[in-house]
Amino acid sequence: MIRTGLIGFGVSSTIFHIPFLSALSELSITAVVSSRPNEVEAVLPTASCYSTIEEMLLKSELDLIVITSPNDTHFNYAKQALESDCHVLVEKPFVIRSGEGLQLIKIARERNKILCPFQNRRWDGDFLTVKSLIESGELGSVRLFESHFDRYRPNVSGRWRELPGAGTGMLFDLGSHLIDQALLLFGDPSAISARSHAMRPESQAVDYFRVVLHYSDKEVILGSSPFRSGHGLRFEVQGTIATFTSYGVDIQEKQLRAGLSTSAPDFGVQNHPGTIEVGDGKETRDIALERGCYSELFARLAEAIIDGKPSPINAEDATKVIYAIELAQHAADTGKAHRWEF
Repeated sequence: MIRTGLIGFGVSSTIFHIPFLSALSELSITAVVSSRPNEVEAVLPTASCYSTIEEMLLKSELDLIVITSPNDTHFNYAKQALESDCHVLVEKPFVIRSGEGLQLIKIARERNKILCPFQNRRWDGDFLTVKSLIESGELGSVRLFESHFDRYRPNVSGRWRELPGAGTGMLFDLGSHLIDQALLLFGDPSAISARSHAMRPESQAVDYFRVVLHYSDKEVILGSSPFRSGHGLRFEVQGTIATFTSYGVDIQEKQLRAGLSTSAPDFGVQNHPGTIEVGDGKETRDIALERGCYSELFARLAEAIIDGKPSPINAEDATKVIYAIELAQHAADTGKAHRWEF
């Protein structure tokens, strides 16, 4: 049994982690760090609740620490967990400085522990479809790849992600997903250019970005806006043979927020198709998007801990995501593209 400690009890923890952690027979959530013990007890009645990570590590015997606290705490909490000989699953963004990621990787190797960044949207159904189409060659050679994560949130909510500070703003929040997916598909770019702004009048952190990853044979455009009504473009992949497009987002988050069980028959089943257009009007057809499966990340993490298999997410990949965000911020500040030198 993997004895698991959870740091944080907000949306990330209760929506994106606990439903999957609780579904694994190999794992038990035995401890939580939170300032809301009554809420913890209502959801996890057998777990002990602590006010600090130090208290939890001192009083509980744990194998895995899951970190869902604010972004600027990730490095210190992960470091403490690893140095206490625990495996670590840490929410995105992995860290807020690429140098911190390299330090954690070194500690994890020295301690022989799994260090897994939480890049769950590798298992979005629409992304799995894109990945499969590219790998199969059905679209030909990709020349232009566009990926958006837009929302209609014209008013600032006051959440910590929208406050000024290190690691806040949408480039770290949603940009972490988009950049990770792009690097997984295409590898390291030659350069990055970007624009980012706080576009809403009351906004104190980046809420809009457009990042371009430059390659010798293609261009990758990643963006997010708080002003998109309805179902906006999610992916457009232009290849030498065909173009794939999809609108709207993967259904899993909506299902989780609605309380649907992760074991429900329709969990992860997408409710909209994608479209493939071949040549110059030669053929147009809808295709079913693949089923989303965030549970795969958790299952593979359990296998990595129990059986010694590789982590489902390589921590170096996640460190590259943070490096890309750093380059994008610098490019936006200077108005110039910056070479990739990771």
